[in-house]
Amino acid sequence: MTFTARPSTYRLSKAPTARGCCRKCRNLIPKGATRVEICAFVRPGRRTVLLRCSDCIDPAFASAVLAVYKRAERVPADATLGEAEERRVREAITTAVSKQQ
Repeated sequence: MTFTARPSTYRLSKAPTARGCCRKCRNLIPKGATRVEICAFVRPGRRTVLLRCSDCIDPAFASAVLAVYKRAERVPADATLGEAEERRVREAITTAVSKQQ
């Protein structure tokens, strides 16, 4: 049985607690702050959720997100996240990729 790699999925959400750490800056993400959840598929039947704070969106990360969703507007977001905050993070993804080019 061989394992075919699946691409990671991404989602915008609010932090329900202040226990999660950003994968890039290693700082705690405060409760209620906007974050990006990364669902990485490790092996068949196994996945892990990694976190990024919305301030740590760099060109490489934004490229990975857009490789899955093609456009930042297609990245799923929690209903609890405000419309303005959704737009801010999606613009940060789009801007980071344009800076790389």
